[in-house]
Amino acid sequence: MAKAKFLTVLLGSLGSGHKRVVRRLRTDGKLEKLIWDPLVRQEVLYREIRKVRTLKD
Repeated sequence: MAKAKFLTVLLGSLGSGHKRVVRRLRTDGKLEKLIWDPLVRQEVLYREIRKVRTLKD
């Protein structure tokens, strides 16, 4: 069987520890993004913590 094209990964906020699950391509590197953090009410850097699962799509 072929490998899945997408991965579901867990992102963690560096500001408050808030966590969020997003989808990314398998071939991309570790994900880092500026996203709105509801706990501190501002945009903060979210960094990939771990892979949750693969998605066939």
